[in-house]
Amino acid sequence: MRRIILSLVTVALTFGASKTPAGHGEDGLVSIDATVLTQEQIKEAVGSNFGGVYTVLEVRVAPKGGKPYDIHYDDFILRSEASGEHSGPLYAGQVAGAGEVIVKRTYANRSNPESPALLNGMKVETKDDLGDGSLLGAVKKKVLSEGTATDAATGLLFFPLEKEKPKNLVLSCTTPEGKFRIQFR
Repeated sequence: MRRIILSLVTVALTFGASKTPAGHGEDGLVSIDATVLTQEQIKEAVGSNFGGVYTVLEVRVAPKGGKPYDIHYDDFILRSEASGEHSGPLYAGQVAGAGEVIVKRTYANRSNPESPALLNGMKVETKDDLGDGSLLGAVKKKVLSEGTATDAATGLLFFPLEKEKPKNLVLSCTTPEGKFRIQFR
């Protein structure tokens, strides 16, 4: 009887618990743990999975040696070793806001009104915080905050990579000491 119960528990643990792909990396300044969220986990966390267009990581950044650590989105790049695509994380307003991109073109002066206008330059502005809908508010509460961390900080990072298998993903982290990579298993 004992053997049967033990076998049933083993089967339940093997097939009932799905393993969430996670990875770890560290250097002398910081320890970073990252987990790839499923579409269901994303929806549970913020109320939407955004149609599956984002790869979302739950990231824990822990300063080492009792020294504060500055968290910057520019220090993270998620790469797909299968497709070659890569991206940095998006801000909350870029994920769920009513953001917009404004492109302003400037043209050179024309010596002759009959000649075509020549493009002299372009300026791109982004406005990513227009309004605070409930989805944007939920994302803002859950994202990893940029800034100085004195204790471990945990939050979500949204990357515009869709339909990537976690085993093909690598998170590159840049610190003042150098770079390290986190692979997901």
